[in-house]
Amino acid sequence: MRRRTRAAGDYFSGSVSTITVRILLIAMMLALPLASANFGIFQGINNSFFAKRFEWAPRQATGNVVFVAIDKHSLDAVGTWPWPRSIYATVLDKLIASGAKDVFLDVDFSAFSSKQEDDRLAAALTRAGGGVLLPVFRQQETASSSQTAVTRPIPQLLQNAWPAFANVAMDADGIVRRFDLGSQLDGNPTQSAASALGRIDSSSGSLLVDYSIRPDTVPTFSLSDVLNGSVPAEAVRDRSVVVGASATELKDIFAVPVYGAIAGPLIHVLAAETLLQNRFLGMLDQAPLELLFAALLIVGVICGRSTAIVTMAAVGLPMVIVGEIGAFLLQWQYGLLVGTAVPWSLLLLAWMLALNERVDLGQMLVAIANTEARNTRRLMRRIIADSSDGVVAFDGDLRIVEVSESAKALLRVDIGASLLDGADTAMIGILQRLVSEHDAEPGKIHTALADFTGNSGSHAAHYEASITISPTEQPTAARSRFAGCLIIRDVTARREYERRLKKLSELDDLTGLLNRREFASRLAAIEGEVLVSVLDIERFSSLCATLGRDAGDELLKAVAARLGSAFADDLLARLDGDHFAIATFTTDERRIEDFADSLLRLFEEPILLRGAVVPVSIRLGVARSGDAAPGALPTAAESALDAVKASPGQRWSSFDPSTAIRQARSRRLERDMRDALQNRQFFLQFQPQIELRSRRLVGAEALIRWNHPEFGLISPAEFIPIAESSGLICDIGRWTLFEACTEAAAWPGEFSVAVNVSALQFERSDVEADVMDALSCSGLPSSRLCLELTESTFLDQGGASITKMRVLRDRGIVIALDDFGTGYSSMNYLADLPLDKLKIDQSFVRRMTGNPSIFEIVRAIISLAHGLKLEVVAEGVEEEPEAEALQRLGCEMGQGYLFGRPDGSGRMHSEWSVQKFLPA
Repeated sequence: MRRRTRAAGDYFSGSVSTITVRILLIAMMLALPLASANFGIFQGINNSFFAKRFEWAPRQATGNVVFVAIDKHSLDAVGTWPWPRSIYATVLDKLIASGAKDVFLDVDFSAFSSKQEDDRLAAALTRAGGGVLLPVFRQQETASSSQTAVTRPIPQLLQNAWPAFANVAMDADGIVRRFDLGSQLDGNPTQSAASALGRIDSSSGSLLVDYSIRPDTVPTFSLSDVLNGSVPAEAVRDRSVVVGASATELKDIFAVPVYGAIAGPLIHVLAAETLLQNRFLGMLDQAPLELLFAALLIVGVICGRSTAIVTMAAVGLPMVIVGEIGAFLLQWQYGLLVGTAVPWSLLLLAWMLALNERVDLGQMLVAIANTEARNTRRLMRRIIADSSDGVVAFDGDLRIVEVSESAKALLRVDIGASLLDGADTAMIGILQRLVSEHDAEPGKIHTALADFTGNSGSHAAHYEASITISPTEQPTAARSRFAGCLIIRDVTARREYERRLKKLSELDDLTGLLNRREFASRLAAIEGEVLVSVLDIERFSSLCATLGRDAGDELLKAVAARLGSAFADDLLARLDGDHFAIATFTTDERRIEDFADSLLRLFEEPILLRGAVVPVSIRLGVARSGDAAPGALPTAAESALDAVKASPGQRWSSFDPSTAIRQARSRRLERDMRDALQNRQFFLQFQPQIELRSRRLVGAEALIRWNHPEFGLISPAEFIPIAESSGLICDIGRWTLFEACTEAAAWPGEFSVAVNVSALQFERSDVEADVMDALSCSGLPSSRLCLELTESTFLDQGGASITKMRVLRDRGIVIALDDFGTGYSSMNYLADLPLDKLKIDQSFVRRMTGNPSIFEIVRAIISLAHGLKLEVVAEGVEEEPEAEALQRLGCEMGQGYLFGRPDGSGRMHSEWSVQKFLPA
């Protein structure tokens, strides 16, 4: 290795001589002035110098050009963008009235607006008397086309205004430094806005913007101030005015030197100020001067070989300082931009040339390279020796050339030994394979990983070895040469951590049983018939509330321990909460009933918990192979358990596909219900409520329906319980209330609307606020809204619910007790409820004409209601004899198919609008 390094250094030293470096440096110095224009880096450096000189010599604006900004304040004051053209007409009239000399409206008017708005702006332009400039833009017809087209204001506006080009041209780096003086429009020379406002005659070519003119010295006013008349006339009299966007939201912002980013109209103002101040910035062709400077530097360096290098550096520094001061003065006083990037680069090359004249640069580079190689070699040896990983470097003969101390101890080898003497058997095989692969493809890098086990003290250790073979540049005739590296890492701790992590990922951390995912995974791998049982603890939530959450955890551990002692050879899991699962192999002799009974008997004996005896009762759902895929058997067993929970008194159940289908449909409906409100799948139908004595329409009950996109119409009897169990009933109830009030507000006369309110909704939501919001948004009087509540509303939250009812009733809302007679129906609470109406359930109404006992019950309900000064509404009136009997008993109102089925609001009222009276 040392011989090869020395040979490379000698070769480099012989080929790179002092004269060669001298010729290269001189050639670079002479070529740089001629070729610098092709290198963007020099232009970029010069642009940075120009910007700094602008910044160091700031100028004030003349004040002859005023900027009226469409800023954030103006957008907020006027409203949504784009504005009506009458706004610009008003601004134009106010500016002309204040004595503005010229006005440039930097706004795109190329599209037609409404005729009225276009006429107003055209009239304002006529009143301005031709002193207004409107922008035209030249742009590519398509992104890939070189053809250009001019976008101009609509002809109606150009009749009394002057067109002016308003393009903003950017350099290749995206920064605006120049402005055009004009271009051709329909074959006629047309000035740009800057040249027109700058009062020059030229309409071709371009000039640099003088960014030493500070934008903050330009008189600037908000357009909203012009509109409200707060800008004094003296501020714009005899001045040119530019009206344009400065708000960031309008995105008319461009990057410029010195100031970062400014609005496009303000660039036109600075360009006009450049002309008004006669700041016609120019640049010289510096190449001849730079070439002369390079020649002088070369002559000076060659002739001054005896001068110390420090002295030459001391001479160069004042040259830079004087040169920069001169360039600054030329730019400040005369507008002449001098680039200094190339001259200072020539100075640097000249210093390198002087250094080469005094020091053999080639030899110095060789010495540096050799020193670096030695240092790198020394550093690599130290890194390898001190590495905590085992590191072995070997050659094409598999002989060790470098080895770390840790690898020596592990493999029991040293430098010069064969790697095959200490390697593990598995590692030897991989080494031989990699050597074969290298022989077949010698130009590639070949790598592989190997795992092996060794001894570390009293316990086994795990190691991971990474083997890499890389080609070298000097192949031999017998075999292509290569260099190899072997890195050995002790991964014992990582493997132990992975083992523990895998175990934690498989087990429930509370009980130590399998978790759901691992249980399903192992079930899927079982071959043969298997029986899966899922059990839960009855009243577990109540037990936790009574004993405490910690006691609940101990109860779960005790249940897991009892299952583990009884089913030690079976798969056990805690699925979640208080749900446990058992998977056991079934045989013909062991029937499912016997297994379920034995499992239930396992918990007949109470559990001792914190010194107290706690009776535990379980419920059980069972599924077996064939009911579902093996991994899905826990879900099937849970479906059977759900059926047990829904059947009071039942202790266990086998999986029933029909029940599972119903449960799956319920889960699907619950999931779809969350989007149904947003997608307007719910809608309302209204069933008429009739005054029985006169047989006239007095109101209707709002009934919610769900048109599911896949299942079609779904009965409220199916989806309302699902909504209540999921808590979505509050959102659905609120939507129903708002929709019903909105519909009823459009009904003629004093027709009322009745809306059902779920007990859960009445308890959990802010019903008072929802009702008042619905009435406020719809405009429906409170006296025309009736809220129908069931008896379950008052059973659990009697006091709180009655307080809510009183608040609503005090605000004029009618309160009705729905489905009376089917629930608790306690006279105790009925006397205290703030009610206005009582509704007799249809189960009584439909049987009253053929059943004397039911008839007497209805009579008693009506008499009771009248005694409490309540109106009575009978539901489910389908036959005329029922209506007549109810009328004789004094029932005020009826509702049912006899008077009309639930239908849309419009159809219901169109049917009753012809004064449809049923015979009394």
